[in-house]
Amino acid sequence: MSLADAPHAIALEAAPRSRPPEAVRPLRILLITPRGKKEEDSSQKALFSMAIGVLVSITPPQHSIELADELFGDPIDVAAPYDLVGITTRTMNATRAYELADAFRARGTPVVLGGVHVSFNYEEARAHADAVVCGEAENLWADVLADAAAGALRPRYDARDYPPVTAIPELNYERILRSGRRQPVDARKSIPIAITRGCPYTCAFCVTPNFTGRLYRMHSPEAIRRQVLEAKRVFFRPSKYGKTPWFMFTDENLGVNKQRLWEILEVLATCDIKFSSFISINFLEDDHTVELLVKAGCLMALVGFESIHQQTLAAYNKGRTNSARKYAEIIARCRKAGLNLQANLLTNPAIDTYEDMAATERFVRDNDLVMPIYSIITPYPGTQLYKEYKERGLIVDEDWDKYTAHNLVVRCDRYDPLEYQLRYLGHFLGMYSWPTIVRRVLRNRNRLVNLITSVLFRKNLQDQIASVRSGRRRPVQQGRSVAPPPPAVEEVEVE
Repeated sequence: MSLADAPHAIALEAAPRSRPPEAVRPLRILLITPRGKKEEDSSQKALFSMAIGVLVSITPPQHSIELADELFGDPIDVAAPYDLVGITTRTMNATRAYELADAFRARGTPVVLGGVHVSFNYEEARAHADAVVCGEAENLWADVLADAAAGALRPRYDARDYPPVTAIPELNYERILRSGRRQPVDARKSIPIAITRGCPYTCAFCVTPNFTGRLYRMHSPEAIRRQVLEAKRVFFRPSKYGKTPWFMFTDENLGVNKQRLWEILEVLATCDIKFSSFISINFLEDDHTVELLVKAGCLMALVGFESIHQQTLAAYNKGRTNSARKYAEIIARCRKAGLNLQANLLTNPAIDTYEDMAATERFVRDNDLVMPIYSIITPYPGTQLYKEYKERGLIVDEDWDKYTAHNLVVRCDRYDPLEYQLRYLGHFLGMYSWPTIVRRVLRNRNRLVNLITSVLFRKNLQDQIASVRSGRRRPVQQGRSVAPPPPAVEEVEVE
């Protein structure tokens, strides 16, 4: 059976190779999702990494695959006789990924590193791997496997050396379940899925345009329905908590224009699911789009508010179109229509004061936002923000373990860094005070998930505060100076 004929696979263009993928000798492969040393427990922990799910789904069927996910505490046996170990990386787990890679290589097991972080830090990663995959893996993975089988892995496999990935594969949920250690879930836990890839916007703090690219790709309506229904069959079990599964869409941007978003929502409305997803705030200004989201089963939309302060929004080049008043109006209108909003908010020590933090907390409480996410601005490698901050000397800490978006790693000239870190976490915890949790649970739909996730967020934030106070993750102390203005954070849409 060829890869093109295998279930759940698609024909992918690739560079010429001497042997067809199905003729490569069978390999025993371990795919690992590491846990960063300072990575927090998350109430929104995915059942599997989307990157790992894609690799499982495009790997020819003769190969045996095992999954180990440290976010769930899966044990990893470095002495087991694997033919190849693949480790996916994000910045926050890169150090742990390197430790695991070194342990396997010390016993002679070939290791390939991939993912966002190593794609932009090849020189750093190469010391820990037999091969490093940079960029999207679909059109190069068959070469990696063929070379591993021949004992001839190349140091680098770069997506730029292959044809662009113009189609995205459907996930093989059956094979993912067999390969991993997760069991089907009830309605309290989400099932990860992605039906689009890429984003035409170029937000400076987002790595997407430089990793998966600005080419927006979407499954066909038939493929969307097929993938959702298979995921339901494989990973969901009805229980007393509900008969309808909850999906977490991991798409970078579920829609780039209204018409395409409407096409997606019309398909999802036939699938009898609940879901949460990232979405641009611009779509939520349209009542018909909000109506379609609710009809399709969207319980919660994660929206990038960034800030409620006009000065900060202006620094991010969003002050002319966004405001706290506009946000409050959209939240109220969406709630009335039956759509919960989860806001993503940032604090930036070069701009935001302690008073701004307090005002952000009040805004979240007053508007009963569901599961607000509050972050310290973090310049991740691969983003334009990282390049600009690096050039201007604004990055003071490159301990990748701290790159969780909850640790201060940039200059903080107006305040003591430790005090700023604790003030930020204190206001974040204030967004999950018991009175605030009770109000948001009573005022928003899907009360069970809302309550469970809010309680878990609260416990997680208490643990983070204790960790900072204990010295385990204190910010780097910095000399005081006059803070330079932050680089502008632009968002540009491709015509």
